[in-house]
Amino acid sequence: MPPIEKSARLQSLPRYLFAELERKRHDAEAAGREVFDLSIGDPDLPTPDFILDRLAELSRDPRHHRYPTSGGLLEARAEIARWFAERFGAAVDPTREVAILIGSKEGIGHFPLAVLNPGDEALLPDPGYPVYAAGSVFAGAKPVRYPIREAAGFVPDPRDLDKLVTPRTRLVYVNYPNNPTGATATRAFYEDLVAWAVRRDLILVSDAAYSELYYGEAPPSVLSIPGARDRAIEFHSFSKTFNMTGWRIGFAAGASALVEALVALKANVDSGAPQAIQLAAAAGLKSLGTHGPALRGVYRERRDLALDVLRRLGCPIKTPGGAFYLWGRIPEGESSMEFVTRVFDKTGVLLTPGTGFGAEGEGYFRIALTSSADTLRRALQKLESLAPWKAPHASPSTISR
Repeated sequence: MPPIEKSARLQSLPRYLFAELERKRHDAEAAGREVFDLSIGDPDLPTPDFILDRLAELSRDPRHHRYPTSGGLLEARAEIARWFAERFGAAVDPTREVAILIGSKEGIGHFPLAVLNPGDEALLPDPGYPVYAAGSVFAGAKPVRYPIREAAGFVPDPRDLDKLVTPRTRLVYVNYPNNPTGATATRAFYEDLVAWAVRRDLILVSDAAYSELYYGEAPPSVLSIPGARDRAIEFHSFSKTFNMTGWRIGFAAGASALVEALVALKANVDSGAPQAIQLAAAAGLKSLGTHGPALRGVYRERRDLALDVLRRLGCPIKTPGGAFYLWGRIPEGESSMEFVTRVFDKTGVLLTPGTGFGAEGEGYFRIALTSSADTLRRALQKLESLAPWKAPHASPSTISR
């Protein structure tokens, strides 16, 4: 039999960075090396008991042992709509404007297949989550990258986005709190963005997976902006909010036409998220008033610990306003990949190269704060022994907006 060849669309993508980092870690551990993995945003904290207890109860109900629906249980969607109105001041109809996802990654990856045609163009941030580009390529569309830069707080100006629009442009992705930079965006930004999208007749795709991980003012939803509800869809994740990455559960909310298109696509490729998980996760939203501040307190402690050490080492790095990442500059004279490879080979500390998120990530590295404070401290001590930054730098200003 001749060798099996991957599809052209799959070959056109770079190798998925996080699969590569995971392989690197496993190879090192198999060789007996101690590894400090600060590369992947996979929370080390357990799922809260109030969700586990609810799941244990629901999982014994035979009604939840059968196929779910592609769009999700109305009971779970209604709870999400209640929380959305309370948290963001935005009303969404649970019957037509909310869908349950098998993790927000699944929804983000499938959405272009539901709304884009071959030859269409999608604007996406650089640096940015790789799935935006992958989903667009799988749909036969062209990813058009727009830079988000440190000088502007890693937030784009719609006037700059406008220069990239062509007759084939259909949608634009935004992501705040941002992965990988930790930047946040103001309501004024969303107001300008929506006004521009209305003028250009574009679909807005907001990735709000980190909406509950913030260190200052609570981030807004694009759906709270007048004019957004008929052209925007927003993706949310229970994974980060409730330490549930292995459960694969999230949701989308927004314009009914967009949500219904996504659900129609999903009906052809998956059978929905398990019902007991849907209900347990949605019920957890009622406990965010106490769980949210406690969770943010944990990440704030880790953030401040790591920032203190990195700045003492001379690393130019800004204070993130949200998410659980640090985005710092590498030493001069080497590339992002060279830097993280050198650090790993000499210390066992695994970082993420900025170029894993796009060409604009060159010159940066990312740290995930999803390890205990003790593990972070030990990893940073290893990094300190390498002394990668030779001279101290001025303390940078915050990017919290």
